[in-house]
Amino acid sequence: MLTLFENKTLAVVIPVYNEGKALEANFQEIHRVFIEDGITCHYHFVDDGSKDDTWSVIEALSKKYPQVTAIRFARNFGKEIALRAGVESIDADFYLTMDSDLQHPPSYVKAMIETMARENADIIDGVKASRGKESLKYKLFARGFYSFLKRITGLEMNDSSDFKLMNRQVIDSLRDFRERNLFFRGIVSWVGYKVVKFPFDVAERQAGVTHFNFAKLVLLAMNAILSYTSKPLYLTIFSGLIFLIFALILGAQTLYNFFFGHAISGFSTVILLILITGSMIMLSLGIIGVYISRIYEEIKRRPRYVIDRRL
Repeated sequence: MLTLFENKTLAVVIPVYNEGKALEANFQEIHRVFIEDGITCHYHFVDDGSKDDTWSVIEALSKKYPQVTAIRFARNFGKEIALRAGVESIDADFYLTMDSDLQHPPSYVKAMIETMARENADIIDGVKASRGKESLKYKLFARGFYSFLKRITGLEMNDSSDFKLMNRQVIDSLRDFRERNLFFRGIVSWVGYKVVKFPFDVAERQAGVTHFNFAKLVLLAMNAILSYTSKPLYLTIFSGLIFLIFALILGAQTLYNFFFGHAISGFSTVILLILITGSMIMLSLGIIGVYISRIYEEIKRRPRYVIDRRL
C-alpha cells in the first residue's frame, strides 16, 4: 500500500452510461493495474440510468469483487450529476474520479497519489497533455471554450478533465453546494485549496462508443458559463450603449438634414440598423430567459437525482 494511504480509504468513483459491452473488461484492467501498483481501494459505480445491461454487469462485478458498490439512477441525469452523487453516496478519506472507458489510464493513478503526498496537495487535477483522437473541430472548440471561461470567470481550466484525486476536505466542501445545475470540474476549481496539475495522455477507447458528441460539448459549455457567471447579462447593457451612440449620431444627422433642407437618404442603412437592433434585442431576451429558467429550476427545490437501486 502506498505511504499516503496507510490506514486510509480510497474511493474510486466511476460514472457509467450504456457501457454494458465494455464495462467488465475495462474494470478488470483497472483492477489489475491497481493491484500491481499496490493500490487498495473501493470501487463505486454510478449508473446514470443506462438503457442496456450495464446494471446487470455491475451486479455481477459486485458478486465477484466485494470492494464494488454502486447506485443506479431512476433515469439519465447526466455525468455532472452522476459525479456529484458518487462522491456524496460513499465515505472515504480520499476520492478518485475517473471514466470507465480507460481513456483515463489507471497506470497514472500511482503517480497521482505520489504527487499528492510529495506536494502535500488537496487536489491532483488530471490535465490532458494530448487529447487523443478528437476531431479538429472538437479540439478548437474546447480550447476556445476554456479560454473564454477563464476570461469571464477567472477559472484556469485549460484541458481540464474529470480525472481527479481529492482529499476528504475538498469533498466535504463540494457537498455544501446545493445548486441543481453544476459543472463538476468547475466547482472543484472554484473551491480553491492546493491544486497540482497532473498531465496525462488520453488513451484510446478500447471498446464501445463514446456518448459525448459535439452537441453535448456545446451544451456542457453553456451550462458551465451559466453556472459560474452572470456576465452574459451585461451584454444587454453594452449593446444598448453601443446602439445609443449610433442613435445619437443618426439623430443628429437627421436633424441637420431637416433644418438645412437636404433630402433624406440612407434607407438601406436604416433597414440594416433595424435588423441588427432587433437581433440584439432577441439575443438579450434569450440570455435573460435562460437565467430566469435557471432561477425557476432552483426555486422548485426538486432533488438533484433519484436513486432507483443500491448495491
